[in-house]
Amino acid sequence: MSMKNLAVIATTMSKLNKTCVLKMSKRRFTILLCEENSSPKQILLWCVIDSQQFFNEYDIEGVTQEDKIFLELPTEMLSSSLNTLKSGGSNIINVKIKLTDKMSPCLTIEIELSTEYGMTRSCVHDIPVRIIHIDYWREFKEPPVLEYSATIEIGNLKKVRNVIERLKKLCPYIKLGTSQDGFLCMAAESQAFNCITIFKNAPLTAQIETDEEICARIDAKKLHQLLCCELLNSKKTLLHFHNKTIHFNLNCDHFFIHFHLASVEE
Repeated sequence: MSMKNLAVIATTMSKLNKTCVLKMSKRRFTILLCEENSSPKQILLWCVIDSQQFFNEYDIEGVTQEDKIFLELPTEMLSSSLNTLKSGGSNIINVKIKLTDKMSPCLTIEIELSTEYGMTRSCVHDIPVRIIHIDYWREFKEPPVLEYSATIEIGNLKKVRNVIERLKKLCPYIKLGTSQDGFLCMAAESQAFNCITIFKNAPLTAQIETDEEICARIDAKKLHQLLCCELLNSKKTLLHFHNKTIHFNLNCDHFFIHFHLASVEE
């Protein structure tokens, strides 16, 4: 199931950007997604994997004491290379991910599968990568922990997804905030209608005193894309508000996903 989750993550990222960055160290295997054409780099999403728990075997040797390696690669190729993991099911024997040198640096993914005749077959994918020089590593630091204006715990992420899917058909933007009773509130409005949904299973768990309205106007399509990982079973989902920006934390088995979206002015 762990590698199947990795395939789902890769598919989601391929819908958001053409490239991603793998940041690997002894303890962590991190996938970073940056805003397209942003300068300096603006990290949109990052997925942090506990490498010792997620992989049965994990060995890395980098150029620094922390053994860090940074790679840039196309998300579409990563997604298509891992696509077999979604449908292979119990036929998958093992999966190996290696950094290789085949005329140029590549991330090689080897998937060994069993057949109905008791034999095995191998699928090998070579993804060309760009090794990021140590001088540029500072551009890919994970954003710092912020003091959020408010935090909401979402008990049923699937219901939130379903509502977002319906609202984005009505309006290109969705307003997220807190209701007077302290629950997650979503609204889509235009000159013709005003639709508001309050989630009683998504209570406010923390809030600091502020004169600013806790609300953000978000691109509905992009929010839906980021939350479309139907196969990811998040144990705990937190929605944070900070300076008109929303931050989502999805905590899953042995990894977590964090992404943020800035408010769009009317």
